[in-house]
Amino acid sequence: MTNKNILIGTVLIIGVLVVGYFFFPTFFLLSTRTQDLDPTPKNMTLSGNYVCLPHINPEGPQTMECAFGLKTDDGVYYAVNFGSSSDSFSKFKSGSHITAEGFVVIKEALSSSEWAKYNMKGIFTITKIISSSPSQAKINIDAVCNQALAYMSFPDSKSAETFVKDCKDGKHPEVVEKYISDLNLGEGVAI
Repeated sequence: MTNKNILIGTVLIIGVLVVGYFFFPTFFLLSTRTQDLDPTPKNMTLSGNYVCLPHINPEGPQTMECAFGLKTDDGVYYAVNFGSSSDSFSKFKSGSHITAEGFVVIKEALSSSEWAKYNMKGIFTITKIISSSPSQAKINIDAVCNQALAYMSFPDSKSAETFVKDCKDGKHPEVVEKYISDLNLGEGVAI
C-alpha cells in the first residue's frame, strides 16, 4: 500500500464517522445514555410542590384522575410513593411545598407500563419528610363546574348549561367540595 492509499482510506473513515455522528447521533451516544438509564435506586433529597403528574400527550384523551407526584424546584416531575409510611399521604395537600429524603427509581427501570403516560423521571419513594409547607392552591371555579359535567347526566344541553351557571354562582357547593376532596386540597383553599 502506498502512503496515498493509506491517506485516502483514513480520510474516508474519518468522513464516515463525522457524517455518522451528525446523522445517527444516538448510535454514537449510547454509552452516555446508558449511564443515565442506570436502574439502581438512588438515594436523594428532593424539594418541590406536591402536584398532579402531567400526561406526556396533553392533546389526547384525558381522564379526570390525578396521579400525585412531586414537581421539583428545577421543574422535574417524579411520581411519589410513601412506602411503609403511607399515613404520611394524608398530611400532604395538592400544591404543598415539601422537602423529603428517599430513593428514586428511574421510569425506564419500572416493570409496569402504568407510568408510561406520565411526564416524569421516575418514582420517588419517601423515607423521611424533612419539611412541608401548606398549599397556596387556588381553584378555578369555571374548570371545576365544567369538569363536573363528566360525571353527571342531563336531559339536554340547556340543562347542563344552567347547572354550570348555577354552580359558578355558588348554588352547588357539593361540586366544589367533591373537587377539593378528590384532589386532597384541604381546608381553606381559595377560589
